[in-house]
Amino acid sequence: MVTEESEYELVPMSPIRRLEQRLDRIESSSPIDSKSIFSDVIDIVRMNQQLVDELAKSNDAMRMELSKLPAKLDELIVNLKELITFVRASGETESIGVTQDTMKPVVDKLDEMVKTNKVISEKNDSMLELLDEMSKKMRRPQLMRPMQQMQSGPVNQPLRPPLRPINV
Repeated sequence: MVTEESEYELVPMSPIRRLEQRLDRIESSSPIDSKSIFSDVIDIVRMNQQLVDELAKSNDAMRMELSKLPAKLDELIVNLKELITFVRASGETESIGVTQDTMKPVVDKLDEMVKTNKVISEKNDSMLELLDEMSKKMRRPQLMRPMQQMQSGPVNQPLRPPLRPINV
């Protein structure tokens, strides 16, 4: 007989047992020192504040260095323009002094070097051809040796009978 005053529920026992075990462990553990927790929290806050201070200092230093950058870039641009004008001026004076007569020995030497390089290239090509032929010739006897062994008998006797001389 169930009355309205008595209420009941079906609750699984495993979560309740786990909670009981956890409470037992907490109760059996050593008491927590609240002063040590507060000192740890204060140390963490101090370290955080130090990091924030260092970041602010490095940020200020970076801003100062960045503010110097446009002036240095302008100086660099001016120096590059001076260098370009100097190179142009020196190139114009050099090109005036260069004639075909002064360049003729250089051109002749270059032509001679080109001819020499062609001769060397031709000799290299012929050397490669010779090496290819030699390698082919060296491979052939190796292939023929096993064939000769197969033609001779099991005790190095020829497969064909020797030719008999014809008496006339």
